[in-house]
Amino acid sequence: MNGDFDIIDLVISLLDITVIIFIEDKPLIGIILALLLKIVCKDKLIRILLILLVIVLGEVMGEE
Repeated sequence: MNGDFDIIDLVISLLDITVIIFIEDKPLIGIILALLLKIVCKDKLIRILLILLVIVLGEVMGEE
């Protein structure tokens, strides 16, 4: 192993999978959203915050 393991990349990947799972009705939207966030956001912290915002909004919108 090289010493380049970054835990933030692992967290981002897990959050991407979580978004795809939470958007059960249309998983294609979750996949497209994850790809767009990966392309647009270069800052990892902003990307994590946006993914968490999508998860929270998905839960709130799902309850209505």
